[in-house]
Formats: sequence, structure tokens, C-alpha cells
Amino acid sequence: MNIYVCLSAEGIKNAEKQLGGEKFAELRVDLVKPTIDEMEELITRRRDVSFIVTCRPGFVDEETSLNYLRRAIDINAAYVDIEIERGAKLSAELERRAINTAGKYRRQTQIIVSYHNFEKTPRRKELEKIWSDMVNIHRADIAKIACMVNEPTDNAELLSLYDFMSTRYVVAFGMGETGRLSRPMSLMCGAQFTYAAPDDGTPTAPGQYTVSEMKKILGME
Repeated sequence: MNIYVCLSAEGIKNAEKQLGGEKFAELRVDLVKPTIDEMEELITRRRDVSFIVTCRPGFVDEETSLNYLRRAIDINAAYVDIEIERGAKLSAELERRAINTAGKYRRQTQIIVSYHNFEKTPRRKELEKIWSDMVNIHRADIAKIACMVNEPTDNAELLSLYDFMSTRYVVAFGMGETGRLSRPMSLMCGAQFTYAAPDDGTPTAPGQYTVSEMKKILGME
């Protein structure tokens, strides 16, 4: 059960302090604001850590944002994450780059295509359509689906995806206070990983546990 701690402190040194002794981390480039070279130096120096590299819109222009993801692929980061709204053409480009970077060797970088809904959880039929588009059109290795949970039944809608789909292709959980428990429960349902805030940092999404809280819930401490 892998818990990716979300590094969000501005400055690459501060982000590495948040990492501490954890071996799984999401590098929020848009929040940490490293240069591309600083990002590369951290990932290549810390090969003991599995990194998800994410650059949400707003920090830099679209082309520069993509350049962070391209460089992360070139240095074999474990994952890069691109939002579904940015289009299938871009996610397909990242997939091709990952394949070409690997050459004759096994591809190391996996492509996460992410869907976030900060208002509500769509019904099951719509969630199935979103997942299908992410995998079949956007060429996602993993479809990340994170939705605001307004009613307890929303958790059931999200977690039911693990029964319908191969867990290899989906990481789904709820956001918000009512959706908190779906985060550790997603691992119990078969998700490859989930996300948590650093113990000394601010959550990057509503309802996010700290990494210590998550480990305690899962009996890992």
C-alpha cells in the first residue's frame, strides 16, 4: 500500500524537507515552483524515491508546464500526471515520449490522466464514461478520479469503480470531509496508491489526511 506524500512547500529544499524519509512523493511543481533543472536534480539524486510529477495550470504557460512533464519522462520519473481537460493529444504525446525514452528497455514512466470535480461526484454511468475516455482516448496508464463527496453515497459510487474496472487502471477516491475515509478505503479496494499531506505541510486537496494519519489508519505504524 503506497502513500504518496504531496510536496507543496515553495522551494526545492523546503519540498525535500517535507519528503523526510518517505519513499513515495507527488512533486507539485506548480506549488514548489522549482526550475526544470532543480526538478531534475532532485529526482535523479533521490532514485530511492518514486515520484509523481504534476504541474497544475496557472503556475506557468502551457508549453512550459509540458516541458516539466517531458523532462520528468526523460529522466524516468515513476509517473507524470496530466489533467483530462488538457486534451488527448497532449497525453498521447507524453505516452509516446515515455515509450521512446525507454528504447529497448522496459518503459519506466507511467502516464496518469486525472479528473477532478471540486463540486460533486457524478453518477456511476458518467464516472464509467470518464474512465473509459481516460484509458481508451487519452491513453492513460492510470485514470485518477477525485470528486467532492457531498453525501455518504458518493463514496460508494467512487469505490464501486474498483469492482467494475481493473484496479491496474484506476485510482478513485473522494474529497472533502465526508469523502476522507474513501482515501484509505481506496487502497483496501485495490488502488495502487493514494495521496497524503506531509506532517508539517498544508493539504493539497480538501479532506486529505497527513501521511502519519494515513499510516495509522492503515495499521502501518
